[in-house]
Amino acid sequence: MTSRVTAYKSLAPNEYKITPFRAYASHDYTYVSGSVNNSVDVQVSFAKKYTIGSGLRTENIEQELYDSILQSFFSPIPYASYGIRQSSYHPTGSMYVIGVTQDIFGEEIKPGTFSVRIGTSMSYDDGNCNLIASSSGVGGIIGQVFYDKGIVILKPTSSIAGGGITNNGVSIPNGTSVRVQFTSSVKLQEHSIRVKLEPTDFLYSVYNPSVEKPMITGSSPVAIQMMASQSLYPYITTIGLYNEANELMAVAKVSNPIQRTDYSVQTFIVKFDT
Repeated sequence: MTSRVTAYKSLAPNEYKITPFRAYASHDYTYVSGSVNNSVDVQVSFAKKYTIGSGLRTENIEQELYDSILQSFFSPIPYASYGIRQSSYHPTGSMYVIGVTQDIFGEEIKPGTFSVRIGTSMSYDDGNCNLIASSSGVGGIIGQVFYDKGIVILKPTSSIAGGGITNNGVSIPNGTSVRVQFTSSVKLQEHSIRVKLEPTDFLYSVYNPSVEKPMITGSSPVAIQMMASQSLYPYITTIGLYNEANELMAVAKVSNPIQRTDYSVQTFIVKFDT
């Protein structure tokens, strides 16, 4: 005979702890210039400046993107907040823009983890927003990484057969594979709840009503409780966490049922992240 019974116990304030921590995940995407089958998570776009005297200005995605990048990162206020220096890369007439969606990069791209590979050449993120032309860390600054926005701008250079990276910038002609690697970062909170059961908590005689029911043995009814042994003590299988309004907020399952004891304190630690 089994009986499923729910019992409640209030927790003391010191039995609930929240600990913040950083979680990281590595990402690797390959974008093919001019392809319609690229992932929407990472996009590589070309932006160019409108030149006065080149005719009537009309709606142009490349020009609008250029203006947006310039206003967002290179006007006086963001210029200072992102630590852009005179030696940093500054867009002049055009640029490549790599954009990563926020559900992929999280709160930010982890500084020092972003790299771009074009052909056999690979760039390097120095951890201070600068993208260096060589994976060895030695070379010219060819771009800026804005970690908290998931935006990278690259200096374009003259066409290189098959595309590539030099100290003068990057070349991404149609059909070129651009491999982008980085580590995303997000701040999480670990909730730790200690559920402590005293030896007198939730014993069978109170919380298992089936043991009070009589049963027939021989010629007279005998309560099961009179025959009950340790084997009829309840087992812990599920721990539910409720708020003050008695609403279920979280459920924890133990890997194997754990029997209650009447001779020692039993402590369960429930952990989950948000």
